[in-house]
Amino acid sequence: MKKKEEHGMTLAEQIADRLLEHISKNGLKSGDRLGTEMEMSEQLQVSRGTIREAIKILVSQNILEVRQGSGTFISDGKGNVGDPLGLKRIPEQFRLTWDLHQIRMLLEPDIAYMAAMNITDKQLEELEQICEEMERLSQYKQDRWHVDVEFHVYLAKACGNLVIPKLIPIIRQGVDLFIKYTHREAEPETEAKHRDILEALKAHNPMWAKDMMLMHLTYNGQELRREAIRRGETLEKLVVKREDSIE
Repeated sequence: MKKKEEHGMTLAEQIADRLLEHISKNGLKSGDRLGTEMEMSEQLQVSRGTIREAIKILVSQNILEVRQGSGTFISDGKGNVGDPLGLKRIPEQFRLTWDLHQIRMLLEPDIAYMAAMNITDKQLEELEQICEEMERLSQYKQDRWHVDVEFHVYLAKACGNLVIPKLIPIIRQGVDLFIKYTHREAEPETEAKHRDILEALKAHNPMWAKDMMLMHLTYNGQELRREAIRRGETLEKLVVKREDSIE
């Protein structure tokens, strides 16, 4: 089994992400040729074997294609399994982090609202286990990034709406990028807020669940603003006119 070195990612997965950043920063488009394995190895300071593994990951996601005797090229991006919306190929990934946060502010409070009405006892048990696992990993100072993501993804699946699960890539990528840029990996505040959301779900209280999720995401937004200040960047204020309840 390959060692998970950062946020639950293998070295090859990390290099695959860096290759995606390289593609975005250099404006590479469908049909453009990627550098050779040796060039990428020298640039990213990893072995050619790791580069090959990273390329295989991106080939499996239909981001890259290998043409025998010609090299590695950018594919047309259709049918991207790991990133169906092509979010990883968008330049300005920090700005994307904020834009995804805005979308999450629109979606997730109402997802929590719907989940409080529709969640089953079995699903509540699953969420309880996710929270317990996050707290256990936190206690032993172990990687818990994947559990944070799992909480939000599972909530989307439990809300009882047929469309919301299709939007999971937005939620997943939003959480991933938030952790990447703020370096906040399910800290005690996150665990406590997840617990608050879970208690509201157990009570089947839609407005309580919605409010707890909104508080959770508002806190995350403050962290993103701090990171923006640290980077010397400016973010537009998040202004969302929201209904008090779902009709």
